[in-house]
Amino acid sequence: MEATYSLRNDSLQILRFVAAAIVLLTHLTFYIHERVDPGVAVWHGGEYGVQIFFVISGFVMYLSGAKLSWNTQGAKLFLFRRVTRIFPLYWLVTTVKVAVALSVPAVVLHNAPEPMRILASYVLFPMFNPEGEIRPMHGVGWTLLHEMMFYYIFTIGMMLRVSPFIFSTVVIVSMYALGFVWPPQAAWAFVCTSELNLLFVAGMVLSALYQAHRAPPLAVGVPLLLIGGAGLLGWEPFGIPFTLVREHNVGAVMVAAGALSWQMTAWPGLRRRLVALGDSSYSLYLLHPILAPGICLVLAKLHASSPPLILIIGFTACVIAAKLLYRLIENPLNNWVKGQLEKVFFRSKSALIA
Repeated sequence: MEATYSLRNDSLQILRFVAAAIVLLTHLTFYIHERVDPGVAVWHGGEYGVQIFFVISGFVMYLSGAKLSWNTQGAKLFLFRRVTRIFPLYWLVTTVKVAVALSVPAVVLHNAPEPMRILASYVLFPMFNPEGEIRPMHGVGWTLLHEMMFYYIFTIGMMLRVSPFIFSTVVIVSMYALGFVWPPQAAWAFVCTSELNLLFVAGMVLSALYQAHRAPPLAVGVPLLLIGGAGLLGWEPFGIPFTLVREHNVGAVMVAAGALSWQMTAWPGLRRRLVALGDSSYSLYLLHPILAPGICLVLAKLHASSPPLILIIGFTACVIAAKLLYRLIENPLNNWVKGQLEKVFFRSKSALIA
């Protein structure tokens, strides 16, 4: 099958950065509240950044599957690309987190370095932490539990030579429905039956429409972007209810759909810079929970304890550090791991051509 579109969409790449940025802002307000000034309220808007990530992931995976053959070889190539994209930097950051937790346990407030939890964290197997939350050692890695589950389901669909879109949709919706019949008890069951997984399906639906040239035009996309954004912020313009399935906010889907209609052509230099920030969004997502708490504590000890000042400095420092991490470590590390794992996944490099 020949794909109509590239996997890379500049608008969605910029939206990746926006999603990572609002997650960072939420965590910064949490760190300031917890470690500097308890009077500072925690802003929870970053929770919707995760939902946007999941919609984008579903969108990209649909296009990725459309470019590959639906057979064992295509499934191997798909999983190879996902593993070499997700795990290298995650393993590195998790190792740093474990080292800090073992050497300076007082610094890590929410993670007990137990052997089974450490092992489960590295393989992204869901487990409860001591506080009853489903979190790996590197807490933000909880989203990767959902991502990898989605990728494994998508891979199985390709191996079975059926549409991975239809297969993934049926499995995800069925598991969600099953959660009502048999309420989950184990951590893995909570992940499999979560309503958040429906966002992958929504992203695939958007991708199917986009590939069929049915993406919303600009006149529709801009209102979708604005109204969806308002919904994520807790407003309900025109009385539109945004929370449809438990905590599933349809605003995330509307924002992603609206972004597809908007191509930033007026300022090519600004577009390139924003897209570059989108490239480093995974580094930003994984790095900031390690870097941001330290920045808050250091600034407080230097008597620069103004919450707005900490917020500005912390945000700027994390974005710059993530950009450097992407250029100097994430990208080279991913390429090195790909080279090593080619020998495991494929007998010849010609199999990598898709």
